[in-house]
Amino acid sequence: MAEIAVGIVIDRLISFLGAEVKLFGRLKKEVEDIRIELDYIACFLSQTDPMVDKEDSNGGFKLWAQHVREVAFQIEDVMDEYKLYHVPLAQDQQQQGLMASLSRIAHMVRTVKRQLRAASKIRDIKTSVNEIKERSERYRFNTLQRVPGENYNKPIDPRMGLHFVDSEALVSIDSSRQELAHRLADAELKRTIVSVVGMGGVGKTTLVKKAFDDEIMVGQFDCHAWITVSQSYRVEVLLRTMMKQGRHNGWCRIDKHHGMTLEEVAMTYLSESINRSLVQVSVIDSIGDVRNCQLHDLMREVVVSKSKELSFIQTCPENLSNHDRVARHISICNKSNNFPMVVGNYQTHSAIFFHIEELPKSFCFLLFTKFKLLKELDFEGVPLTYIPEELGNLFNLKYLSIRDTKVKKLLRSIGKLHKLQTLDLKRSFVSKLPVEINMLFNLQYLVAYYKDKQSINSINSRRGMKLYSNFGSLESLEKLYEVDLEAYSGGNFFRELARLKQLRKLCITKLKSENGNDLCDAIQQMIHLQSLRISSIKEEELLHLHTMSSPPVFLRCLRLRGILMKLPGWIYELRNLTKLTLE
Repeated sequence: MAEIAVGIVIDRLISFLGAEVKLFGRLKKEVEDIRIELDYIACFLSQTDPMVDKEDSNGGFKLWAQHVREVAFQIEDVMDEYKLYHVPLAQDQQQQGLMASLSRIAHMVRTVKRQLRAASKIRDIKTSVNEIKERSERYRFNTLQRVPGENYNKPIDPRMGLHFVDSEALVSIDSSRQELAHRLADAELKRTIVSVVGMGGVGKTTLVKKAFDDEIMVGQFDCHAWITVSQSYRVEVLLRTMMKQGRHNGWCRIDKHHGMTLEEVAMTYLSESINRSLVQVSVIDSIGDVRNCQLHDLMREVVVSKSKELSFIQTCPENLSNHDRVARHISICNKSNNFPMVVGNYQTHSAIFFHIEELPKSFCFLLFTKFKLLKELDFEGVPLTYIPEELGNLFNLKYLSIRDTKVKKLLRSIGKLHKLQTLDLKRSFVSKLPVEINMLFNLQYLVAYYKDKQSINSINSRRGMKLYSNFGSLESLEKLYEVDLEAYSGGNFFRELARLKQLRKLCITKLKSENGNDLCDAIQQMIHLQSLRISSIKEEELLHLHTMSSPPVFLRCLRLRGILMKLPGWIYELRNLTKLTLE
């Protein structure tokens, strides 16, 4: 896990050293030195991270790896803080006049002071990285040999030494290895046991280890684990060790692949975890997509242990200020209403709330004004009634969910969240979005609708969102659900819609008959579209959707609500369609 934390920071340092911010003085050289040293540490951790997962691994090495991870977190925080002070001037500060000039000067002074503080922190971190290097050399953590502190009196398995014997030094092993490989490769796709038996010392362990390490053999399996079972053992420990090894072999960061969105890559990894039985599917929707998952008890135990290493803290509100260490991720899940006014630290990157009966305004104000490094904020199901103007302070925010809350309005400050990728307003009371939403150029997921009790039996029983002119500037959007066409105000709606070429899921409500052809023209531009839902403005309104010469070839789910005189011919061309609903 330390390797993953370091790897993420290295990627961000590369971006940080680029055009994202301007570094002054020798600061760029300092950051470059840190990046180079972390490269070496990452290479070492790639070989040693599995050692940390062992039940009997050296405690000193675990502590060293923990310090590496904490320094990596500190580097990430300093980068985020540094970028906070490179936010462009507000529009009123860009104007002319004496007051505007004084405001700009004050802004520059504050910026320089904060940059100097960040520079001091970066130099301190460089010192810490160098100390980590020196400590690894002092205690021989920088080698793969046995390190001081290990239990040298631990009984030695006489079979272990033969693992490292060169294949060329072994006699008459090739034929046996080929037979073992053949049995493994040709085995049926079910639980299979291949036993290797013989007298002690004839080379059973060596034979199996060589087959286990064979690159061609390894490539035929999703994951593999080497477990040594002594005469005294605990099945639970063996299973946990095996699962940790399998998790480590299959672990990978979610990087954007060519031609795939982050969500699609993440779903690929989720499918791989399901196929390996690391995750169990609990709910599947009508078109076969996974909606909910759960973990086996043993796997949950592994995840919980790893969560602690990554500074994930589950707490009740009244204890939030009692933690003596940085809470990287916070889960608040208590029905107590005793929210503290003082919080131990503000380095938290994500906060999620469960089963909260009341969220005082004082706590919300504290959250939005002090936790400026927040990247994910999930209020789903919380009895939240409003989002304060201070939301605009969270410049690093990428994920915001107020799903199933009582919030009715978003303020204009949301336009400052230029890094926001997900805005989930599902089943909140927000329907009218501020025009500043068009400034969120990185937004990928925008969902807003709620049940309209006054129209519960009508064709449009759910109220969608109101958009404004120039919403086509949101060219990164992949999901747009649901748009109230009747409420739209501005220029040509369908010309703006056609600009959203990355859409995967789209829902349009209250469509008029005369707009059907324009909608078809816009949809033809969405070559990645997988799900489409269209409803007419009223039950007796005709849906004219026959002029689509090039429908999206990846469309899997299509739902049409309204009167169709006949089925549009382009529907027969949808080779990937798995669900068609006509209402």
